[in-house]
Amino acid sequence: MAVFAVTYTYGPDTDTRMSVRPAHREWQAAQLEADTLLASGPLEDELTPGGLLIMQGESKDQISRLLTQDPYHDAGVIAETVVRSWTPVFGPFEA
Repeated sequence: MAVFAVTYTYGPDTDTRMSVRPAHREWQAAQLEADTLLASGPLEDELTPGGLLIMQGESKDQISRLLTQDPYHDAGVIAETVVRSWTPVFGPFEA
C-alpha cells in the first residue's frame, strides 16, 4: 500500500471546528482501526491552524474520497486539503 501525507488548513470558523471535533476524532479512530490512518495530529505552531494525517491506501484518489467522509469536511471547516504521496525512509512507517 502507498503512504500519503495529508495536510488540512482550517478555515476561520474555530467555534464550528471545535464543536465538530469529537465526531472528527471518532472518524479518525475508525480509520486507525481500519489501518488506513497511521498517525495524525494538529499543526499548532503555524500562523494558520491545520492538521497532518499520515494515511495508507491503494491510491491518492481513494484517500481523497475517504477524506470527504471526515465530519470536518461536511462542516466546511477545512479551507484546503493537500494529499501528497510520501515515501517514508526511516521510522515506523518506512516501506
